[in-house]
Amino acid sequence: MSFESYFIHYFNALYELFKELWLYFLLGLLISALIQEFISTKKLLKYFGGNDWKSLARATTAGLLVSVCSCGAIPIASTLRQKGASTASALTFLLAAPWGGLLHVFLISKFVGFKNAAMLVFFSLLAAFITGIILAKFENKKIIEAGVAKKHKKGEENICIECMQAEEMRLNHGDESLSRRIFYCTPRNMSQIFREVGKFIVLGLHIAAALKAFISPDLVIKYLGNGNNFTSVLIAVPFSAILEVASEGLAVLSGQLYQLGASLGAVFVITMVGVTTDFTELSMIWGKFGKRCAIAYLVTATTIAVLLAWLINVVF
Repeated sequence: MSFESYFIHYFNALYELFKELWLYFLLGLLISALIQEFISTKKLLKYFGGNDWKSLARATTAGLLVSVCSCGAIPIASTLRQKGASTASALTFLLAAPWGGLLHVFLISKFVGFKNAAMLVFFSLLAAFITGIILAKFENKKIIEAGVAKKHKKGEENICIECMQAEEMRLNHGDESLSRRIFYCTPRNMSQIFREVGKFIVLGLHIAAALKAFISPDLVIKYLGNGNNFTSVLIAVPFSAILEVASEGLAVLSGQLYQLGASLGAVFVITMVGVTTDFTELSMIWGKFGKRCAIAYLVTATTIAVLLAWLINVVF
């Protein structure tokens, strides 16, 4: 096959992917923008002070409703820790936030179906919660660096500058008519979200197109297929670890692997471990939380992801 043929084959695959995904991307972007416009980020993020299961459950739930990618969750988690949130709560939010975002759900549902996508989100949030419980035990026993509780002055917000700006924009729109908030403010939010995650989705599309064009489904089935319940999960770990793509890009990439024959557990590992091993994320945890936190977070989150992925393969 000539270089020109490879080129045409690749861009045909890229065009087919774009044609299949654009509506799902647009719907996810719209709903994420509506959440940003009408749900108070300040109220969601102000209950993270404790280190008990209730605080961890709230951190996990907030991950569902804060419309940020994995990169956007990093400054939020860092600021939560600086403002007095426990280490476990901040890291639970960091792990849960990228997979609660509805943009990610819509993108991956195109490949695996809405039922499987909902199941992946459930197990992702479960992984975040379990990881938080374990890190809370480590924090209480001083195995990892603990957050320092701070007494906040009246009116001081436990929220990062990015969220403060989004909150101020939401409040500024509060007196405007509902139709203006939906038809004018929401498209502006969509533009902002796209600027944050668009480059990662484009990167994920290009990698997925290369897989679609040049990787044999037989090869994917052999190494990542459901026939090897645990082996396929383990093989997916180093594959996902070398990827430096945000959650939305991983949704496209792992979804294409599923189309080629990868197991649902392998998809879960790629999406989860791809975030937990992200160099930017780990660098922030190492610098802001401490080196023991970074190591414990990496090992715990990866182990939980692998075990749940194996369970997904066995049960589903």
